[in-house]
Formats: sequence, C-alpha cells, structure tokens
Amino acid sequence: MTDRVPQTQQDLQRQLQEQIQFIKSSALAFDSGFDAEAKRLAVSLRVLLHDTSSSRSLLSLLNLKNIKFYDTAVDYDPRNLATTWGLVIIKMTVGPAPQKPKYIAPLDNPSKASIPLVDFEIWWNKIVFADNQRRKLKRKDLILSAANQDGGAHVDPALDRPYADLSRSNSLGWLTFAAGDIQPMDDPTRAAIRQIAHEVLKSLIPGYTKTLEN
Repeated sequence: MTDRVPQTQQDLQRQLQEQIQFIKSSALAFDSGFDAEAKRLAVSLRVLLHDTSSSRSLLSLLNLKNIKFYDTAVDYDPRNLATTWGLVIIKMTVGPAPQKPKYIAPLDNPSKASIPLVDFEIWWNKIVFADNQRRKLKRKDLILSAANQDGGAHVDPALDRPYADLSRSNSLGWLTFAAGDIQPMDDPTRAAIRQIAHEVLKSLIPGYTKTLEN
C-alpha cells in the first residue's frame, strides 16, 4: 500500500486559496460569454462543499462548514402553481436589434438591503428550481449533476432526468418571441451555477461584491 503524507493546515489553506482563484477565473470567463465555464465552476464548488461517506470537502477539512452562507435565491413556495427559478433572472433587450431573452445570474443586482445568511445544510439543500412537472432541484443537485455527469469532472452516458429536462428541454416552460418565431428559452442551469459561485465567494471573502456592471 502506498505511503500517504497528510496535508498540513498550511497546505489546506493554500488549496482553499487556489480553489477560490479557480472560481474567480472561471467566473470571469463565464461573464465574458463562455457559459460552458459553469461546468468548471461546478467542479470547484464540489471540491469545496460536497462530503460523502468516503471523502471530505475542503471546507470540512478546514472546519469551515460552520460559516454562514449568503442566500440570494427567491424562496420556493409550494402553493405557487407556476414554475420556479430562484437563482436566475431573465434578461431582455430592446431596440432595433433585440437579442433573444436569456437567463442570467443577477449577482448583486438588484441590490437588497439585506441578504440572508443561513447554515450550510439549509443553503445546500434549498430548492432553487421547480419545473412544469413539479420536480424540484436543490443547489446540491445542480452542482453534482454538472460536475459528476455533465462534463465538469466526468461525462456520464446518461443524466438524471430532472436535470436533463431542465438544461436541455425547457422544463420551466418559458417561451420567447424572437425574429418572428416562438422559441423555447435556453438552459437556466449554467446561470444558476454562476450565481451559486457568487454566493460562495461572498460567503468566503469578507466584503466581496460583484454586480452586472463591474
């Protein structure tokens, strides 16, 4: 059996700073128009956050899972019969050459007087999507599906149905009218992952802020 050398606290702190920088770099690429970068965001978020029976997240190794997490998502209301997209907003443009409406991460827009800070388990397991079949996805579901199945760290031959329908088949049910055609809205999951990354940066970096304008 290969001899293993424990990582020191200094090693783990360096790992944390590297993962934060990975997220910042991927977020910058995403904001510049390369939305597939959401998959790499998902991998870093999984490294930081996801514990299993056989492995511990980096925040757990650093005893940081007890921090509070910024929750920018709209609360899910089971009485609402419409679909729910709690982490994203729809961007629409007007003018002589309007672009197709799309889902975007609002980041710190619109600014709120106070963004709730919640325990990790509440944050990680909060419902952030409910589709037209009343199927629900949590932050955890989005990150693990993108990282483990959809090309972040691994490509699975099959995807979980709710995630697949949300990311590929417009299971939120919203349509747009563009260029004289009625078209389905595009994938909302990538913008949602970008927003989750923003929440994590705000939670880990005191005073961190990012708006759509900067």
